[in-house]
Amino acid sequence: MSRYDEQDNIDIDIEDLDNEPVEEEFEDEFFKEESKKGFFIRMIIILAIFFVGILTIVILLLVKKGAKAENSDLQNSIIDYAKEETALPTDVPAKETPAVSQADATPLPTLGIDVTSLQESEGDDDNAFAVHGEIMETGSKDYTKVKFDTKSNLKEMESYFDVNNNAAISDLAHLDRFIAMSYSLNFSDDDCYYYGDVNSKGQPDGKGIAVYADNQYYCGYWKNGKRDGAGKWVHFHIHNSDNSKDKIVYHEYQGNFSNDLPNGEGQDHYEYKLELLSKNKNYITNYMCNYKDGLIDGDVYCTSTDSEGTYLDWVGEAQNGSFVYISESRDNLKRGPVMTDRENPDNYMWIAEKDNKDIGVISYYSSYKK
Repeated sequence: MSRYDEQDNIDIDIEDLDNEPVEEEFEDEFFKEESKKGFFIRMIIILAIFFVGILTIVILLLVKKGAKAENSDLQNSIIDYAKEETALPTDVPAKETPAVSQADATPLPTLGIDVTSLQESEGDDDNAFAVHGEIMETGSKDYTKVKFDTKSNLKEMESYFDVNNNAAISDLAHLDRFIAMSYSLNFSDDDCYYYGDVNSKGQPDGKGIAVYADNQYYCGYWKNGKRDGAGKWVHFHIHNSDNSKDKIVYHEYQGNFSNDLPNGEGQDHYEYKLELLSKNKNYITNYMCNYKDGLIDGDVYCTSTDSEGTYLDWVGEAQNGSFVYISESRDNLKRGPVMTDRENPDNYMWIAEKDNKDIGVISYYSSYKK
C-alpha cells in the first residue's frame, strides 16, 4: 500500500467516524442533564420565593399582634400603677371623639370636683385641698421642739429617691424628724431646704433634693435655682389629728420640669382614702399627658377610681389647663363631655365649665406658678 493509499484510508476512517451516532447520543444526554439542572434551579427559586412570602406574612402578623399586646400592656400597667408603684410610661394613646347626643347626658359618671378645681375652701366637703403649708394638722404635737439635721435628712431621703424606693421615702417622710424639718418652713423666710449641686452663685444647679412646707419633696435636676429637667415631686398628706375631709393620702408628679414648673411629658398620680370619696363620682388617679407651666395641655390619658375602687381608663384633649369638650351637649347640671371611656366608647366623663379651668398639678408649690 502506498503512502497515499494509507492517507486515503485515514480520511475514510475519519469520515466514517463523523457518521457514527455516538456524538448525537452524547449531546442528547448532555442537554437532558442541563434540563434537569435548570428544572431543579427553577424549583429552588420558586420554593425560596414561596417561603420568603410566607415568612413576610408571618412577620407582619407578629408585628400587628405585638402592637396590640403592647397597647394592652400599657393599659394594664397604668391600672396597676393606680394600685401600686410602677415606672413612668412614655406613650399617650390617641384620643377618640365620638358623637354625643342629649340622650347620653344624664346617667353617665361625673368627674370628681376634687381633682379639677383649685379652690381651697376648707368648708367645702367636695374640696379638701389647701395650698403651701396648710394641709397638715399637727394636733397636740409640738414639732418646734423636735430636733433634726437638714443635711443628714435630705441626704438619706435622696438615696431612696435615686433607687425609686417609694415605700422607704414614705416611711422617712412620716418620721417626726422629717415632719419637723418640713413644718419649720412655715416659720421661715426660705421656700425650701436644699441638698445637692450648686452653681457659682450658690443656687441649686445640677442634681439635688429639696424639702418644702406641708411635707413636699422634690428630687431631680435644677438650673439656676429652679427645678429644670427630669425629676419627681411628692406630697404626703400627713395628719396627726383626725382626718375627716382630706380625701388624698399621697400625691406625686414625675416627669419633666422647666422654669420650676411641670413642663413637657409627665404623670400626675393620686392615692385616696376610698371611704371619704363621694358616691357616684369618679376621681382621677393618674394623668398621663403633656404639661405647660403646670397645667395639662395636649392629648390626655387618665385613669379614675370611685368609692368602690373601680378603675376606668379615659382619653381626651386639653388646652392650657382646660379640657376640650367633645360636643356641645350639656346635661341639666350644665356639664359637657370631655373624656371618653376607653373600654366603652358610649360612656363619657362630664365636667361643668366653672370647673374646667386651671387643671394641673394641684398643691404644687412654686413661686413661678401662675
